[in-house]
Amino acid sequence: MPAPDLGPYLHALAAAETPAQASAVTQRLLDAAAPVLEAVSEYLVAAARWRGQNRGAELGSPPKMLMRAASDSLSALALGHQADLAILRAEYDPPPPPPSPLPGRTGPGLPPAPPGAPPTGAAPGR
Repeated sequence: MPAPDLGPYLHALAAAETPAQASAVTQRLLDAAAPVLEAVSEYLVAAARWRGQNRGAELGSPPKMLMRAASDSLSALALGHQADLAILRAEYDPPPPPPSPLPGRTGPGLPPAPPGAPPTGAAPGR
Protein backbone atom coordinates (compact mmCIF):
# COMPACT_ATOMS: atom_id res chain seq x y z
CA MET A 1 0.00 0.00 0.00
CA PRO A 2 1.58 3.32 -0.98
CA ALA A 3 1.79 6.03 1.65
CA PRO A 4 -0.52 8.98 1.06
CA ASP A 5 0.99 12.25 -0.07
CA LEU A 6 0.68 14.55 2.93
CA GLY A 7 2.30 17.47 1.10
CA PRO A 8 -0.96 19.21 0.16
CA TYR A 9 -2.29 18.84 3.71
CA LEU A 10 0.92 20.15 5.26
CA HIS A 11 1.01 23.13 2.85
CA ALA A 12 -2.64 23.93 3.51
CA LEU A 13 -2.06 23.68 7.26
CA ALA A 14 0.95 26.01 7.05
CA ALA A 15 -1.16 28.50 5.06
CA ALA A 16 -4.08 28.38 7.50
CA GLU A 17 -4.57 31.70 9.26
CA THR A 18 -7.32 30.80 11.71
CA PRO A 19 -8.18 27.80 13.86
CA ALA A 20 -11.23 27.22 11.64
CA GLN A 21 -9.04 26.99 8.55
CA ALA A 22 -6.61 24.63 10.30
CA SER A 23 -9.57 22.54 11.43
CA ALA A 24 -10.88 22.27 7.89
CA VAL A 25 -7.53 20.85 6.76
CA THR A 26 -7.42 18.46 9.71
CA GLN A 27 -10.96 17.25 9.04
CA ARG A 28 -10.16 16.60 5.37
CA LEU A 29 -7.10 14.59 6.33
CA LEU A 30 -9.03 12.56 8.90
CA ASP A 31 -11.83 11.95 6.40
CA ALA A 32 -9.30 10.80 3.79
CA ALA A 33 -7.54 8.53 6.29
CA ALA A 34 -10.72 6.96 7.68
CA PRO A 35 -11.29 4.35 4.92
CA VAL A 36 -7.67 3.19 5.12
CA LEU A 37 -7.66 2.96 8.92
CA GLU A 38 -11.01 1.17 8.90
CA ALA A 39 -9.65 -1.35 6.38
CA VAL A 40 -6.49 -1.86 8.47
CA SER A 41 -8.65 -2.39 11.55
CA GLU A 42 -10.77 -4.99 9.73
CA TYR A 43 -7.64 -6.80 8.60
CA LEU A 44 -6.16 -6.84 12.11
CA VAL A 45 -9.39 -8.32 13.49
CA ALA A 46 -9.31 -11.00 10.78
CA ALA A 47 -5.66 -11.76 11.62
CA ALA A 48 -6.55 -12.06 15.31
CA ARG A 49 -9.36 -14.48 14.49
CA TRP A 50 -7.35 -16.53 11.99
CA ARG A 51 -7.89 -20.23 12.68
CA GLY A 52 -9.76 -19.38 15.88
CA GLN A 53 -6.59 -18.37 17.69
CA ASN A 54 -8.46 -15.59 19.50
CA ARG A 55 -10.74 -18.07 21.30
CA GLY A 56 -9.55 -18.37 24.85
CA ALA A 57 -6.56 -16.14 24.16
CA GLU A 58 -5.09 -14.54 27.25
CA LEU A 59 -4.52 -10.85 27.78
CA GLY A 60 -1.21 -9.85 26.20
CA SER A 61 -1.25 -12.71 23.70
CA PRO A 62 -0.71 -11.96 20.00
CA PRO A 63 -4.42 -12.30 19.11
CA LYS A 64 -5.36 -9.88 21.91
CA MET A 65 -2.62 -7.48 20.79
CA LEU A 66 -3.99 -7.60 17.24
CA MET A 67 -7.49 -6.85 18.51
CA ARG A 68 -6.14 -3.92 20.51
CA ALA A 69 -4.24 -2.63 17.48
CA ALA A 70 -7.48 -2.81 15.47
CA SER A 71 -9.26 -0.77 18.12
CA ASP A 72 -6.42 1.70 18.51
CA SER A 73 -6.31 2.40 14.79
CA LEU A 74 -9.92 3.56 14.96
CA SER A 75 -9.27 5.39 18.23
CA ALA A 76 -6.68 7.49 16.43
CA LEU A 77 -9.44 8.87 14.21
CA ALA A 78 -11.77 9.55 17.12
CA LEU A 79 -9.02 11.21 19.14
CA GLY A 80 -8.05 13.39 16.18
CA HIS A 81 -11.64 14.56 15.79
CA GLN A 82 -11.97 15.13 19.54
CA ALA A 83 -8.78 17.20 19.73
CA ASP A 84 -9.74 19.26 16.69
CA LEU A 85 -13.15 20.00 18.18
CA ALA A 86 -11.57 20.98 21.50
CA ILE A 87 -9.31 23.47 19.69
CA LEU A 88 -12.30 25.02 17.93
CA ARG A 89 -14.33 25.23 21.13
CA ALA A 90 -11.46 26.83 23.03
CA GLU A 91 -11.09 29.47 20.32
CA TYR A 92 -14.68 30.20 19.37
CA ASP A 93 -16.72 29.10 22.40
CA PRO A 94 -14.56 29.62 25.47
CA PRO A 95 -16.04 28.77 28.87
CA PRO A 96 -17.67 31.67 30.67
CA PRO A 97 -15.60 33.44 33.32
CA PRO A 98 -16.21 32.32 36.89
CA PRO A 99 -18.96 34.26 38.65
CA SER A 100 -17.85 37.28 40.63
CA PRO A 101 -18.39 37.13 44.39
CA LEU A 102 -21.70 38.46 45.60
CA PRO A 103 -21.79 41.29 48.13
CA GLY A 104 -22.23 40.09 51.70
CA ARG A 105 -20.28 36.87 51.23
CA THR A 106 -17.78 36.23 53.99
CA GLY A 107 -15.45 34.13 51.89
CA PRO A 108 -15.30 31.83 48.91
CA GLY A 109 -17.96 29.17 49.03
CA LEU A 110 -19.59 30.43 52.23
CA PRO A 111 -23.22 31.49 52.40
CA PRO A 112 -23.99 35.15 53.06
CA ALA A 113 -24.26 36.21 56.66
CA PRO A 114 -27.85 36.26 57.93
CA PRO A 115 -29.37 39.69 58.58
CA GLY A 116 -28.65 40.99 62.07
CA ALA A 117 -25.90 38.44 62.71
CA PRO A 118 -23.00 39.60 64.86
CA PRO A 119 -19.82 40.39 62.98
CA THR A 120 -17.37 37.57 62.53
CA GLY A 121 -13.99 37.63 64.18
CA ALA A 122 -12.73 37.53 67.74
CA ALA A 123 -15.37 37.90 70.43
CA PRO A 124 -14.93 40.76 72.89
CA GLY A 125 -13.28 39.72 76.15
CA ARG A 126 -15.27 39.44 79.40
